[in-house]
Amino acid sequence: MRNVQVIEHWFDIGDVHRVNALSELCPCVSRTEKRSLTFDRSIADAVQLPPFVNARTVQICGYFQSWKYASAIGDELRQRLRWKPHVTAAVSR
Repeated sequence: MRNVQVIEHWFDIGDVHRVNALSELCPCVSRTEKRSLTFDRSIADAVQLPPFVNARTVQICGYFQSWKYASAIGDELRQRLRWKPHVTAAVSR
């Protein structure tokens, strides 16, 4: 299974719009995690600031495994990431 299809296999993501990152989102500002398994406040602040002068998008590179990165959008994530019926059925057995 290709990576872009993994999320759609498990979650009903609804009206998510995929974009071509190179043509639709660039120029962008890149931020990379400094250490794994930690929360980096400067990354969280960078994605919440108004758009940078010469960029419309902040590209984040890494795994970002702290729940704190999603805390500001937790409610929206819960609304958008709904298990597909086959997953719910398998867990309910």
